[in-house]
Amino acid sequence: MNRFEDLPANVRALLLARLAIELKIKRCVSLYDLAKRQNTDMVTAWRYVCRLSKQPVCTIPQAAVPSH
Repeated sequence: MNRFEDLPANVRALLLARLAIELKIKRCVSLYDLAKRQNTDMVTAWRYVCRLSKQPVCTIPQAAVPSH
């Protein structure tokens, strides 16, 4: 699986834009919230965003992972 940070800048921008659209549509504030509303985990929610963008599945962006 590709690392998000290693993808070309235009692909990263497309994925983040698609994530922003999904968050707005579903009225979520984060990827964690989106996953929670879909009753799934963050990886599955991110893969959903990748599929919607028609891009290869990659790792979750480090900035989208909550730090605990």
